[in-house]
Amino acid sequence: MDALRARYEAITTDASTEQRALTAQALVRRQYMPMTILSVPNFFSFTKEDMLKEFDRVAALPEASEELRAVIALDDAGEIKKKHLTVLLNQYELLCALRRNDPEAWALINELYEDD
Repeated sequence: MDALRARYEAITTDASTEQRALTAQALVRRQYMPMTILSVPNFFSFTKEDMLKEFDRVAALPEASEELRAVIALDDAGEIKKKHLTVLLNQYELLCALRRNDPEAWALINELYEDD
């Protein structure tokens, strides 16, 4: 988990508040929802600080928490936390690319949500 925490701390500064809002609106229009193991409300508005808070929240979850017990049959609590935090980081990196108007990131979203 230490290496994963280091990856979270290495997240670079994101887009402006306005660009974050515009990206969120575009994703909502497409009905895009990132795939994560645990629920992450308001993900589209997340910043680096929000990601670090979510890391700390998930890392501190007790094994008997309702959140983890909902998926615990798939793996042990530690693995669920690690998988969720890894997936969340990957989704956040995609979100940041969308906020930067990266054409490849938007092509992926368009392929998944518009082209079908």
